[in-house]
Amino acid sequence: MLLHWLKIAGLKLVWVRLFSDCTGRHQGNCCLQRLLMSVMVKRWYRSRRNQFIIFTISIICIVYYICLNDNLQREPDLDITRRNSVIEYIEHRIEEALKEDKGSGCEIPQLDPFAKEVVQFDNVYSPITCKGKDWVKCYLSECRVVDEILRTTTDIECTYQDIIHVSDNKYYLGEHRTVKGNKPYILDASDHVKVTCRGSQQKSLFSSTWVGFALGFRKSVPRLQPPPGREDTLNVLIFGFDSTSKNGFIRKMPKSYKHLKDHVKATILNGYNIVGDGTPAALFPILTGKTELELPDVRKTAKNNGTLDVMPFIFYKLTNDGYRTAYFEDMPWIGTFQYRFNGFLRQPADHYLRSFYLEENKSRKKFGKSRSKYCIGDTPQFQLMMNITDQFLRLDGKRFAFTFIADITHDDSMISVADDAMVELLQTLEQRNVFEDTLLIFMGDHGPRFAKVRDTLQGKLEERLPLMSIRLPEKLKRMRPNVQAQLEANAEILTTPHDIHATILDVLDWSQYMNPFKIKGADFPRAMTLLEPIPKNRSCSEAGIEPHWCACVNWKNVTDTEMIHKTVDAFITYLNELTSSQRSKCWPRTLTEVQWVMSQRPNSKMLSFVSNKDSDGYLGKFGAHTKIAKENYQLKVAVGPGRGIYEASMTYLKKEDRFVINTRDISRTNAYGNEPSCISATHPHLNPYCYCSDYVPQTVRV
Repeated sequence: MLLHWLKIAGLKLVWVRLFSDCTGRHQGNCCLQRLLMSVMVKRWYRSRRNQFIIFTISIICIVYYICLNDNLQREPDLDITRRNSVIEYIEHRIEEALKEDKGSGCEIPQLDPFAKEVVQFDNVYSPITCKGKDWVKCYLSECRVVDEILRTTTDIECTYQDIIHVSDNKYYLGEHRTVKGNKPYILDASDHVKVTCRGSQQKSLFSSTWVGFALGFRKSVPRLQPPPGREDTLNVLIFGFDSTSKNGFIRKMPKSYKHLKDHVKATILNGYNIVGDGTPAALFPILTGKTELELPDVRKTAKNNGTLDVMPFIFYKLTNDGYRTAYFEDMPWIGTFQYRFNGFLRQPADHYLRSFYLEENKSRKKFGKSRSKYCIGDTPQFQLMMNITDQFLRLDGKRFAFTFIADITHDDSMISVADDAMVELLQTLEQRNVFEDTLLIFMGDHGPRFAKVRDTLQGKLEERLPLMSIRLPEKLKRMRPNVQAQLEANAEILTTPHDIHATILDVLDWSQYMNPFKIKGADFPRAMTLLEPIPKNRSCSEAGIEPHWCACVNWKNVTDTEMIHKTVDAFITYLNELTSSQRSKCWPRTLTEVQWVMSQRPNSKMLSFVSNKDSDGYLGKFGAHTKIAKENYQLKVAVGPGRGIYEASMTYLKKEDRFVINTRDISRTNAYGNEPSCISATHPHLNPYCYCSDYVPQTVRV
């Protein structure tokens, strides 16, 4: 049998000589040693027959790689160093999509908020309880020791240090200023203070010490006089939660949703669709009227030291118009304008919480074991945000506030713990008649991106359909009697963050500042105020929404096994090409699971449209279906090592039998943690795709 194998392998060995002198009890070992020595001398690849086999296999592999490689259209200029080509690519893509969907309108998905596939992931959270008792609270510009502490403690002495904001990356603590007893400390240099108090408990021989933080509103904020005729323009309050879809809000905040809709009488925008990935894609259009790529490049990776101060944020116009402004955002370590960007050199609004949260978080790390993750002193952080918003709206003059809460929604949506508090804030604003002259925009930036619900098809749609509701001021409705009806009519039509910006400008009587930009080939602007008619046949492309983010399309599951394999193989190959330059550090990714592959088809009416049937263009003339030259696909797969979960949009060019893929159309839907730590500093744009060869997953101890 051994001789037969050797002959097949082409090894011409004199086997008799090999084994003839191997005798005795060590015969087996001797024979094996002789065999190995012979194989080393006469290597198998020296056989012409085997050389031919190796050559043939190599040629087949090369041809296969070339064929597969040709199926992927890469954009070599689409990287973080060539921003203009990215802009051109996106514009071209939307323009191409416009040729297919122009005037087709949007069939908004009718999703059941309580569908089993999403409700199964909802958790019940206990209310957030915070330990201890704050000694000092601030209201507006006065900070005082609270009555409860004054009743139980004597010889109280508190030292205040103002938290002085310099820039988004720099602040310092001011001089120590001591106040005794119940005397107030007046906020002047800053809205925020670090406080250390000491006193003697009435029933104790020992003194007590309390260290904490307080915030209010300093008196020293300069304000410009409004221009003539603009002394009484309306106020604006934008109140937002991170990662909050419309359906998620209905499920998890039932009391707030009911109160917002039935008592506050806010209009829910059922056709509100995101225009990009993450919070910046929502807030840049709302606050500037432009997308990130239309603004100066101030990303950290650009390494140009640019800051967001050069951008046309609405705060700056408001300040010049005599408004008080506030931008309240928690979780500064993942700040909307600091996580990927260089932030602001000067705070964008009169009242700004970044330095407060940075110093409080620094203290929290020092005393972390005794402090709750979701508390600031004795108050839940979300409640603190609501309280400071309520106080701001009590200040005199014209006011514009943007409050954005992330701590209970970003990582895992615990938003339900804020339901009662949110109702209470809305009731307070109603009782004080705030909505007489204040526009309320109550919103989410996008739906869940990393939560388990995101793994479902409905969760994917909910990510693209965030909460957006608007309550118009009573004063505006009296001035323009038709605006409420028009807002309600537009609630069922496709709308975007660009429209919210236009609506704010309209309410402020600043229509001249609306962005007139049109998608090339579109019949109307990308941004349209919700107080005027928006065409019902508005499509995603006309609204500036790329196919990847458009929720109002008809997607069907692919059942063709061959097409599923072809689509998935093209994606995995592209994924590995992205990290090929760092192959010594990043493992190649391999497929572990195909969760779904879907294809998008234009509606049959659009496919069969030939021309207008009448001169007015009211009716269409239809004939045979137009042949489809390209098809859009979306897939969701899991890859190893580890478990990276990706969704991607791809375009298949049928005639050329190849796919067009781009990184902008790829979303990693689960957190990658420290998987890409080996390249994060040098190639941060590869973080979602790289699994470092030296990465050691942490073992969770039970």
